[in-house]
Amino acid sequence: MRKTLLTLVSVAAFGCAAMAADCPQIQSYAHPTLFGSEAQIQVGAKADAIVGGKITKAADAKTVTGKENVVIQTFARKEMEKLAASSGAGSKWNHKAPVLRSELAQTLADGLDLAEVKIADKYTDVAASYWAKDAIDRALAADIMIGYPDQSFKPEQRVTKAEVFCTLAKIFDAPSDASVVPTYNGKTIQHIPTWAYGATNEVLATGILDAVPDEAALINNQYLSKEQVTYLVGALAEYLKKNPSAATSSVKASAAASTSEMLIKLEDRLSARVSNAGDRFTARLTAPATINGVTYPEGSKVRGIVSEVVRPGVGNPGFVKVQFKEIVNGETVTALPQVVVEAVADTTKDPNIIARVLGAPLTCAGRILGVAGRTIGQECNLGANAVEEYGDRLSNTLVDTFCLQPVAGVKSFGWSFVTAGKLIWNTVENATGGVFGVGYEIVDEVRYLFAPKYSNNSSLNPKETLKVTFEE
Repeated sequence: MRKTLLTLVSVAAFGCAAMAADCPQIQSYAHPTLFGSEAQIQVGAKADAIVGGKITKAADAKTVTGKENVVIQTFARKEMEKLAASSGAGSKWNHKAPVLRSELAQTLADGLDLAEVKIADKYTDVAASYWAKDAIDRALAADIMIGYPDQSFKPEQRVTKAEVFCTLAKIFDAPSDASVVPTYNGKTIQHIPTWAYGATNEVLATGILDAVPDEAALINNQYLSKEQVTYLVGALAEYLKKNPSAATSSVKASAAASTSEMLIKLEDRLSARVSNAGDRFTARLTAPATINGVTYPEGSKVRGIVSEVVRPGVGNPGFVKVQFKEIVNGETVTALPQVVVEAVADTTKDPNIIARVLGAPLTCAGRILGVAGRTIGQECNLGANAVEEYGDRLSNTLVDTFCLQPVAGVKSFGWSFVTAGKLIWNTVENATGGVFGVGYEIVDEVRYLFAPKYSNNSSLNPKETLKVTFEE
């Protein structure tokens, strides 16, 4: 018995590790912080769990046609996973940190499919074994990036926002005015010196900045994050595919790419309401398909994974992001291309009434308990923070007073009342959010029970067919 248990634990651990290695995953819950304050955020090497944060899909997110809240895999997520693994930083790799020159080179080489080259060790600080050596060579050969006069490349140096825009402006031709201060959504973009006005306006003219997350950071920070740059380069690649004539000669070859197509029928249900990040799903080919030169017959199995789930909430329809991983026929397994050009829902179906009636009570109970538990947990978190802050205020009151700084002591004592008031306000807000959250979950479950089409746009159901086009 003990050996059996150990075996089961080992298999489960191995499965979880393999699943985690597939892709970064995000699971976001819409409650209890209905109003978006005091959001709890836990970030790991391979997963983000966000409670209460108001997350919506990007305006230009690539979705399944006919299923606007089913998002398909993006270049950015795939690239961030690769950078974290390739750079050797592992769990310490921070996607919110400023992008480095080596990471910019790698992202450009991958996103624009820059031609493979072989360049001798040109820079003293880029060894042949350096993780981004090939990408740096490709960016240099395409004349997108250059080194420094002292024969160094400085691969670990942070790249300013202005430098990123100037680098990208070498890749395409777009109308710009070097005399106009760059603005985005009516706000002046900070930290752009006059010498970068033209390049920044050229980037703005393409509209690719709309794909970059965190508009406030984009406008106000001196550096773009690693995450922002991967989204930016992914959007640039899409722009060049739609406007190949805008590409410079160095990247024209990659502006057009061959594609492959498969028609599949789903065997599992995926939904923003009930799926979880890391869930696996399968589908079957309904017609023969040729992927990476291998022809697969009708009935071949397609495997995929749910990489991101944002639960629906008040004013937020939620969404689910899926990745198609591999196609299998007997012992033949082919990894599917990671860039999806298009996915279209050819046939859509709703779960039948019997399935909905049987599943609804369990789903509803679980979601209500989840909201209640997170609301209570949030209150514990708020209380703990307030107690710590209140203790600091009273301590400062005594220390300042006995250091013969009575005015500072009075100020600290006054701030203790502010701390108490803030706790009361956050408690009311948290409780209100929890109550509304429970009410919303009940209403949402009833609506799903009697009108499932309201949530069909954020789900894929068994027997639905999709036409998926990949870029090879």
